[in-house]
Amino acid sequence: MEQTRLIKYLDDIFNEHFVGQNERNFREIEKALINIRELAKEHEEKKDYAHNAEQIKIFNNKLDKVVGMMKSQIENIITGANGDGNAELKDAHVAIDGTKHQTLQARLQNDLFKLDEISNRAKQLSDKHELQINKTAFYDEITSTKGRKHDTSYKLIIIPHKDKEGNLIKLKRGIVGDDKSHPEHITPREFAQLSGATFVANASTGSGSRLMLHGQQIYEGKILDSVKDYEPLKDRWTMTIGDNNELYAYPQAVTASEIKKKGINNTVSGFGPLFLDGKVAYQTGMYSPNSETSHPRQVVGQLPNNDIFFFTCDGRIKTGQLYHKGMTLPEVIDTLQDHFGKGDGKIKFAYNLDGGGSASSILNGQMLNKLVDSNHKAERPVLDFLYVAKEKVQPRDNDIHRIMNMIGDLRYDNQFIFGMLQHYNTIESKELNLINGNTGYAGIVMRDDKRKPMSKLYLDKRVAFYRYDLKKSIFIVDDRGLHVGGKMMAKKDSAPRLVRNPNTIRYGGDYHVLSDATNGPYPNQSSSIVTHWNIGSIDFTKASSAIQRATPFARSESVKEKRRTYTKKDGWSKWFEV
Repeated sequence: MEQTRLIKYLDDIFNEHFVGQNERNFREIEKALINIRELAKEHEEKKDYAHNAEQIKIFNNKLDKVVGMMKSQIENIITGANGDGNAELKDAHVAIDGTKHQTLQARLQNDLFKLDEISNRAKQLSDKHELQINKTAFYDEITSTKGRKHDTSYKLIIIPHKDKEGNLIKLKRGIVGDDKSHPEHITPREFAQLSGATFVANASTGSGSRLMLHGQQIYEGKILDSVKDYEPLKDRWTMTIGDNNELYAYPQAVTASEIKKKGINNTVSGFGPLFLDGKVAYQTGMYSPNSETSHPRQVVGQLPNNDIFFFTCDGRIKTGQLYHKGMTLPEVIDTLQDHFGKGDGKIKFAYNLDGGGSASSILNGQMLNKLVDSNHKAERPVLDFLYVAKEKVQPRDNDIHRIMNMIGDLRYDNQFIFGMLQHYNTIESKELNLINGNTGYAGIVMRDDKRKPMSKLYLDKRVAFYRYDLKKSIFIVDDRGLHVGGKMMAKKDSAPRLVRNPNTIRYGGDYHVLSDATNGPYPNQSSSIVTHWNIGSIDFTKASSAIQRATPFARSESVKEKRRTYTKKDGWSKWFEV
């Protein structure tokens, strides 16, 4: 600190007392400054304990804490712990999981092992999540093709034996309800929504009134109570499903107990095999009288490579271009051989399940075949199902199932509309409304089997029956009267219409004319019935001539019947007695 130089002698312009005070003050200030410089120099050069550790800051901490930490670490130093004379800190022996080790090397080995274990688990979890993300909620290996033969549309669903990862696509059997011997009655589409299945088909025949399945029934290894007193069952066979999806069939005489001893845990009871051991097994008249008639059909089968197929055909639809006859069992066999080839070994096994209105195939929530019940507007509930389904592995699967079910609902609504179109001639209402009738030509057309119009019933401002082959109406009813064969029928009412002037009559028929009528046949003498005929036209205003004949009501021999004639040139003649 430099020496402070103060001005001690002030200008004598001020009085002597004031100047003296200032001089003394400046001397004191100078003295104080000198004293401060001496103290600072002594603090800097001579004092041993000028400050304590709490007053000094280092590394953003008070010096006493930093020194204490370093002192503790120094005290934990181990000399020569590894035998090499080097020093270690005991704190360095504590691993990441909190355990203490004898040496730093052991602690490091433990930490590396733990880190490697965590890394492997993270990799496994990442791989698992990536695999799940790449998986679909349905088996995309399952394919569906459609075709038409024997005047019938059909669907063919192929289920590979194994999926893309080499795992078995298991054919399962579904029954809903706590008591499997008395299943709940639901539709295949409802079962698909409950199970989230990729594919669902109806299976066994059964009794809807008793809620029991027919024949020899085994479900997941348990023999069920079933209907066996149904006489047609004697001609039917039982289909078995092996644990590896092997399909086979036995006559009804082979009991469920005997089948279970063969290691079979699931069976269904339909009608019988179409192919067995690679050969056609069906013969005319087998299984049911309906085998040779056309119906919707449901068939399950297996190929030599153990792939499973389902065949579903429509039927009982007989409307115009939407015609679906249905198939007989020989026609089903013929159609399957079209796809898989004819000859032994092309089709390993095929079995005729419950058909008719029960036939139903649901793929990814959507019904593939057309509705049959209630004039093609309703899906029939059944008692059991065959299906394949993936296990749900992530919440996204539920969302996908819900979306596909919504699409299935829309398709079902379209099926209902389709059913309405098939039976537009069946009106379940008190009225049939045809719009735009005021424009004319509104009515109902009858067509032949080639969709060519045959006849039409007009229902606009008239009722008329028109023949397209004759190009004319056979009859017409309008406000003028009844027309048949181009001629209008005379107005022969039981109570003829009253007219005040027979000259105003336009159409042929009987009319009541009073005695006081203008131009009447019996003026002021008798009322009468006048019969009118037109010549050349049904309308008097367009006719070339006309005739009227009058019959009096008077009870007198002197009052006789009269007649008169009309021509356009001369008008009406006078009334002449007959």
